Amino acid sequence: MERNSECWYKDTCKDNCELCTVFFQMNWQMENSGLPKAKQRPISLTIDENNEEDMDAYLRLKEIRENIVDFVERGRNLYICSKYTGNGKTSWAIKMLQTYFHYTAVGNYDNLKGMFVSTTELLLRFKDFNNPLPKSYIDNLKNVDLVVWDDVAITNISNYDFTQLYNIIDTRMLAEKSNIFTSNQPTVEGFAELMGSRLASRVYYVSSIVELKGKDMRDNDRTSSII
Repeated sequence: MERNSECWYKDTCKDNCELCTVFFQMNWQMENSGLPKAKQRPISLTIDENNEEDMDAYLRLKEIRENIVDFVERGRNLYICSKYTGNGKTSWAIKMLQTYFHYTAVGNYDNLKGMFVSTTELLLRFKDFNNPLPKSYIDNLKNVDLVVWDDVAITNISNYDFTQLYNIIDTRMLAEKSNIFTSNQPTVEGFAELMGSRLASRVYYVSSIVELKGKDMRDNDRTSSII
């Protein structure tokens, strides 16, 4: 029987694709999570073999990913940061979200388990009063098990943006919902300067901090797969 070319498990699974609910439930989670279409597929994470200073960070992130269900059930938070771009912050965060879907999607059709948010895009949507965000979207942001907040603290935010963002993050923190933040601000001072001290206390101080110090790897030939 021809395999479903889009299925995550096509290389190992021998079941009948036409009768399989795993693919459809996993795919539903991906499509409704906010992940860009290009990221709704398995990601191969890589490391720079010559970057010894980040090896401990890679191993910490790998351990969190392998225990992501426990991480989420305990309401833990992670802040992946670096002053450099292109060294894997977003890829690690997405891989963790995908892994959580892998373990929880089955039996949760129509019950969204996690979301991916481009923080910059969300801030723009907050101010699009002609096309307001649906209440269901905001409710999901507050209530799903895990949210990846990509690229927080890129630029100064207005008082209105702060109120909207703080309301969602604070609600999640109080409910002990898990969050993974990625940022180019490795210090709490830099984060607070752009986002305010109240958000800094809600994000930086309640998260495990993992800083990547390696530079852009997008065009690096000296990489090998870690996962």
